Formats: sequence, structure tokens, C-alpha cells
Amino acid sequence: MVIISRLKHAFRRALYHLACHDLRRLYHLLSNYGLDWLVPSLSPIVPLQDRLPYRYHGLESPTHIRVLELLPPSNPEDVLCFKVHHADLNAQTVSYTAISHVWGDRTVPQDRLVECDGLRAYVPPGLHSALRRIRARASASGDSAGASQFIWADALSIDQADSDAGRSEKALQVRMMDRIFGRAEEVVIYLGELDDGDLPHLSTLDRYQAIPDEVWDRVNMRDVQSSIGDSVALLPGLDLPTSDSPFWPFLQRFIGRPWFTRVWIIQEYALSRAPKFMIGDHLRDVDFLPAGIARAAQHLGVLYLHDRFYSPTLQLDGLIGDAFWYVLRKHHAIHRIYSARSQAGFGRSLCELLDATTNFFDATDARDKVYALLGLSSDDNVKEDLPVDYEEEERELALRVSQYLSRRGFGIYPLYHCVGVRNDRSVSWALNLTSPGEGLGDLIGPSGHTSGRVFDACGEALFVRKSADLPLGKYTVRGWIVDELSATAMTDSLPYDTELKHPRDIEAYAVWQGRALRWMLDVAATQPVPPADFTKICWRTVVADLVMATGREGHGYRRLRDWLHGARCIDTVDAVVRLAYDKWTGALPPEHTVPLDPVQLSHMRVYGESMAHALGRKLALTRQNRLPCMAPSHATTGDLVVVIQGCEIPFILRRRTGPGPGPGTGTSTTSTPDVQGCSPHDHDHDQHQHQHQHQHLGGRQEPTETFRIVGCAYVHGIMDGETVEGADVRDLEIC
Repeated sequence: MVIISRLKHAFRRALYHLACHDLRRLYHLLSNYGLDWLVPSLSPIVPLQDRLPYRYHGLESPTHIRVLELLPPSNPEDVLCFKVHHADLNAQTVSYTAISHVWGDRTVPQDRLVECDGLRAYVPPGLHSALRRIRARASASGDSAGASQFIWADALSIDQADSDAGRSEKALQVRMMDRIFGRAEEVVIYLGELDDGDLPHLSTLDRYQAIPDEVWDRVNMRDVQSSIGDSVALLPGLDLPTSDSPFWPFLQRFIGRPWFTRVWIIQEYALSRAPKFMIGDHLRDVDFLPAGIARAAQHLGVLYLHDRFYSPTLQLDGLIGDAFWYVLRKHHAIHRIYSARSQAGFGRSLCELLDATTNFFDATDARDKVYALLGLSSDDNVKEDLPVDYEEEERELALRVSQYLSRRGFGIYPLYHCVGVRNDRSVSWALNLTSPGEGLGDLIGPSGHTSGRVFDACGEALFVRKSADLPLGKYTVRGWIVDELSATAMTDSLPYDTELKHPRDIEAYAVWQGRALRWMLDVAATQPVPPADFTKICWRTVVADLVMATGREGHGYRRLRDWLHGARCIDTVDAVVRLAYDKWTGALPPEHTVPLDPVQLSHMRVYGESMAHALGRKLALTRQNRLPCMAPSHATTGDLVVVIQGCEIPFILRRRTGPGPGPGTGTSTTSTPDVQGCSPHDHDHDQHQHQHQHQHLGGRQEPTETFRIVGCAYVHGIMDGETVEGADVRDLEIC
């Protein structure tokens, strides 16, 4: 026995010696002799960093997952050690904690070493910190001290290899991500660690959460009759941070954590049975997001609006302004996260989910901006109609989604949220998943209409498209070509990245506004109205004649023309920009100023807030009617101004001349109305109207030219149906 023991010891030392010098050679040697099961037994004698990498074994069925058994440590500093188990989600006995976290920058080699089944594996640093916190929490618990914990974490539970097997498994696992988080006994949402000195601010978030809902609804102006003044009057009795509190810089940092804008976390939070937020070693319940963090952001908005619109002095660099512009976009994302949970019981269409998330959430892989929403959608058979496929290019998925939305009755939506001419390889009406949206197109929601129907360029006409064209990547609609762009467009558009992240960003508009005024003055001579009137028309055009009027904050946009103070607001803007322009050109000395009264200051602020509709756009003139418009930055001379039936905002289309569809293309001469937001009676009426038009024109002609969407545009003078009454409607084949 002694000899056998010594031989075993010598054999193990020989294996260790070989392992240290050439571990891969050892692995192949053992594998060749059918002894690969010996590799894990080397763990005690081979340092973890020198061991073979963990190899994933295929899952038994599409409903199987990997559950990680997190082993208890001998001491708190021990390496994280796991045993990997395969489990069927359909089994009633499956129990695990799922972790919601952020991967971090995958381009930087910073992953942490862990042990899986005795072999070497790596996890992102954020997940590593979360796992250590979870293990430490269990070790400190009297009931579960010394016990294993069962974990599901995407970075380890899914084969992430860039291989056929890895991509195939990832597609299957992504397809049932909603079930994985929905079946979890607990979901731990790891937000990261607390910085030194931040614990009192975390307690402040707890105070927000303790305020009764009915009280907070009044602060947050849920009543359409409430105002900023009413809201501010309630604040002193709630023991909340004042406008000069150090809490606001903390909120900036805290809400800027990447978890809040990662698209996958929406369903991880919304569908989980018992989510808990982990901040360092502090735990908070599910309502920490809507009643703690979101309320703090809402309070900040109330303070900002009061300061900006009701204060007699303009404080561009105040503490509140700094915090507000950073928090604003994050708050939009947070609102969508907890709204998804509150509506998870009855679900939402994929179109509604895309509209709510695309511009506010990020994904390392743009295709995940669709895949991460499938489990939240109430659409029948959405996973079958849009299968997860990581072999497919983004542009191909974008077209598939647009076709899907159109078949589901959301045919208008892709037209306003498409890639346009940004990518020559893409169909222009394919959904835009990556580039930032544009303020004007974003006004069109899943219904195909703006909120409150603020525009009506198409009049009473309903949306009609050819259903047979969809599989071919074509989109044939009905509409009117009403004009085209002349050669007098501005050369500079207001960049979309001029986002309102800081109050000083509003000042950055001044440079573009100066160039815009110079353009207005240059083309004013071609107009039938006096130059002074033309510039004021153009200032209305810049903001799409939309305004968030003082006293109606939080209640949506209205037409500037309908606002009691609209004319005076435009007069103030015109005077201020002219003054700045004269100083810029040297006509006035730099020190020259004109004092503004509080009302004029308020008007300037209101107008500045409305310039979101100008982002990514430039002023241009139409050739025939000489109408000023705000056109997309990619628009060029000769692009067409088009009103599509059923679409409230006009489009800029680019003609692509060529032969019409040939035989065998599958096109049909019968259009199937894709009517949104109308009754069956309206649907039938539109079909009858369409047939009448067909007979009147002597039979429909197949299109002999195609068009690409450049984008939508505000065009002064045609936004209320002025150009379509009595005009001939035609087919427009969009490619």
C-alpha cells in the first residue's frame, strides 16, 4: 500500500510538473487516453491561473439552463468557486437567484478570475463584486452560513464563445430570458458600491420612498390642473433637499450608473417576482426605483422648472441646472423601467416597447434592442415571428422588425423612425436601432399620430399600403408630392449631439442661431412678405411651431400659434438673436446689451426648451412655393416634399429613378389598407375611396420610380392639410 501511495504521489507530481510547463499538452495527453476526467482532480496542486479554461458542455434541451452553485468560502478572501449544474426550467424543483448587472467595457481586459468545476473562468468585475457581496451576506447569516447558494448569471451561465455552438446557445437562452428571470426565486440588482460619504444621501432616497403616494402625486403634478407653483408650495413640509443641497451632485453620479440605461435590465426588473437592489452591502426593495430614485429626479425637475421659468434671474450655471440636464434623460429611462413592471400584467405591443426604449437604452449589440423586448411584448407569437438570430446583420433585423410592425398594423411608425439614407446598404424604411432619434419624428408614437394631433398635413386621408410588397423590402404607400427643396438650404444643421446635458448647452445654440439669421436675411428678398415677418416665420419653423408653454409644464406640447404669448415670444427671440448677430458681425460693440424683463426672460427659456425639435436639422426653402422648412441634415437640393396619406408630418423623399417592378416580383395592384386608430367603418370608407380613385385615374399605374426616405420635416404652410385638398394622389414605392 505504501508503494502504491508513493506511485500515486509521484504520478501526481509528474502531472503537476507537466501541467506547469505545458498545460495544453497535458490536457491533450489526458484526452487522448480518455483521462480528461482527471483534470479537475489536479486543482489542489495547480494554481488557478494555470489551469485549463472551463469548457461548456451542451445543454440537454432548449429549456435547460446552467445554475451555478456558489460554494461557501473558508475565509472571506477566497476565490469564488462554483459547481455548474444543468437544470430544466420546466422542473418544479429549480430554485436560484438571478443577478441583474452591467458587463462594463468589454474592450478592456479587466475580467476577474473564478473557479468553475475546478477549472479557470472569468467574469466581469461588476458581477464579481456582486457575487462576493452575495456570498458575504450568506456567510454572515445565521440560517444559511456555510451553505451553498444557487445562482444564475448570464456571463457564466451562458456560453459566450464567438463560435457556432456559442451563438446557437446564446440565441436559445436569450429567447427564454423572460422565463429565466420570471422563475428566479429572487433577483438581485447590483448597482455597484457606495462612494465614501454617500450613505446619508442613500438615506435621503429612503425619505422620498416614505412619502404617501397621494401626497407625491400632487407634488409631481399628476392632476392636469396643477402647476409648478402648487407643487413648490408642498415641498417645505416634506423634509426634502433644498436647491443648494449636496444631494443633487450625488443624484447625478448615482443615476448615471450604467445599469439604468442597459436595455436588458428592463425585463430583468419588470418580470422578476422579488427584485432587490444591492448598493454595496445595502439592500433596498422593489419600490426603491419608482418611489425613491424616480421621485428624487421628479423633485429636481420641479425645482429646475421653478428656477428657470419663474425666477426673475437667469442662473445658467446653478447647482440645480447642472444636475437637471444630466438627470433628465436618465429619468426618462427610469420611468420606462418601472412602467414596464407596472404594466407587465397585461403587456404591451412590441411597437410600444420599441418606442419607449430605443432612444433611451443602450446595448453592446444593437440587435439586443429588439431581442431584449420580446419577453415583455404582449404580441401573439412574437418570438416565432421574430426569432433570435445572432448570425443576422443589424440591417437585416431592422428590416424584419419594420415588416413585422407593418403587418401588425403599425405601418406608419417605421416611416418616422427609420434609418433613411444614412446607410446605402439598408432599406431606407428599416427601423433605426442605433443612430439617435430626431425630435420631430419622435413626436409620432405607435398610434401613428402626434399627441393631441398637433399636426394634420394629410387632412382626413387614411393610411394605405401594399401588403404584398413587404417581403420584397418595398413599401408602397399613397401620397402627394407637393414640392421639392431648392438650392438655398443652410449648409449647417444643428448637430444632434448638441443635447441638453448642461444649461450652457443652450448657449451653444446661439452660434447656430446666428448662422440661421444670416440665412434668413439672405433669402428674405425672394419672399412675398416683408423681411421682418419672414424671419419671425422662420423662428416659428425652427421649433416646429411647438412650445411647452409656461404654466403647462409636464402637460405636453401645443402649437406656438395657439399660445396667448406666442407672438410676443417670437418677437423677443427675433430681437435677442438680431442683437447677438449685430455684435457678432461688428455692427454693435461687444459690450452692448438690452435688458430683458422677467416675462421676456421666461419667453427665451420657453423657446430654448423647444429647440429639441431642431436637433439634426437645418433651414431650407421649397422650390415652388418658397416655404421655409426644417429639413433633415442629410437633405439636399432636389429632394421631394411629400405628404403620405394618414401621416401628420410631411416627409423628405429622394427620387431613385429606374424601371418599374418587373414580372415575378410579387407586387400587387391591390393595396391593403393598413389603417391605424380608426373604426371598421373608416377602414371600409378608405377602401371605397381608394377604389374610386383607381377608377377616376383610369386604372392604377405601377410605379416607374422608387424613393428613399431622408426623414420627416416641418414645412411652414402645409402642416394643416393646405396642399392636399383636391390634389392628385399617387403610389409611392419606398425602398
